[in-house]
Amino acid sequence: MNLTRAATFLGVSPRMLRLAIDRAEIAASHPFAEDPWVLNQRDLQTSTAAEVVRRAHHSGRDPAIPTDQQATFGFSNT
Repeated sequence: MNLTRAATFLGVSPRMLRLAIDRAEIAASHPFAEDPWVLNQRDLQTSTAAEVVRRAHHSGRDPAIPTDQQATFGFSNT
């Protein structure tokens, strides 16, 4: 599966998953620069992947990716 789908499967952001891949905590392949990351579902069901998810949900920090519930600034278009 691709990075976005794998992140949804784990319940984390694609950025969090990419960081875990960069730290070699979760296996993934990226055969060509233009192609998407490819992950195996079995690699997402390991204890290491569960630890990545646990850390993501218990970090105590605000999410790096804005959510729909965040307020936005109202800039004038004029």
